[in-house]
Amino acid sequence: MKAKKFLGIFTLLLFVFPFFVLAESGNEFEDPIIFGLEVEKLLFFISAHLALALAVLTLIAYFRTKKSRLIFITLAFFLFSAKLFLLSLELFIDEIAWIDIVAAFFDFAILLAFFYGVIKK
Repeated sequence: MKAKKFLGIFTLLLFVFPFFVLAESGNEFEDPIIFGLEVEKLLFFISAHLALALAVLTLIAYFRTKKSRLIFITLAFFLFSAKLFLLSLELFIDEIAWIDIVAAFFDFAILLAFFYGVIKK
């Protein structure tokens, strides 16, 4: 019951939060800012931690089961985490021009790792 209540509140916040950010920003062409930080970059930073946790969990699952496909899933989660940490660097450093190109290469590698992890027997 507690899990359902938590999931419901979390889902509600996911739908309501963007409207508060848009209402606060006033200009729809500016990046929304909360506590002096860009919301997009902050979400990248939080998502990077989640992806890293998922990479660690799948690595633990690999050591328990020895299924080789989990190595590729772990690699995909790790690459996704690295990409998101790279994108969130702009929280601390000014705009970096080459980040978008590197992120596109990471996307390609992530898709390949997930694909190989799914089709591997």
